[in-house]
Amino acid sequence: MTRWIFTLALPLLASCAGSVDTAGGGVDTSSCGDVDGPGGDTGDVPDVLGKWTTTFGMNLYDSGLCNVSGLELDDLHWLQGALEIDGRTPDMLYIDIDEDTRMWGLLNHLGGIVLTGTKVQQGHTLYISIGGHLYEQPQLDRMEIRGFGYIGVDLDSADTAIDCWLQGDLIMKKSGS
Repeated sequence: MTRWIFTLALPLLASCAGSVDTAGGGVDTSSCGDVDGPGGDTGDVPDVLGKWTTTFGMNLYDSGLCNVSGLELDDLHWLQGALEIDGRTPDMLYIDIDEDTRMWGLLNHLGGIVLTGTKVQQGHTLYISIGGHLYEQPQLDRMEIRGFGYIGVDLDSADTAIDCWLQGDLIMKKSGS
């Protein structure tokens, strides 16, 4: 009996594995794992894939210990402006915030989204988490994500301990229709 179940389950698991091409930056965008089914995000989950205009830190809080050069809001330009969410819904989303940094994320069926990654900036390792709630903004006729941005900072990049942090609000508006 166990062998029979394993024989049936193996092809199903293999067909849903998807392949990640980290060298070329592409991801298998087949519908497997897509909570809306094949054909894109057309069902109960808003369309998250595509270009977004991002604002981070209109309300910015910090631990008071990150007062070092290179960690001011102006230096976090990679988290402002244009970003593109790519990948496969719901469990293989990613954002390339620069040529060296890719953040990976998930989307649930209620529109909750989170993306995380690390980045080295000015000799500091940044542990980044952004996310919020994805919904349709009827006044703008656009998709919007409202939520949070958190950046934990390892000042010496040696001990992987977060020495200080920055956090603020995050607003992402889908570009185009």
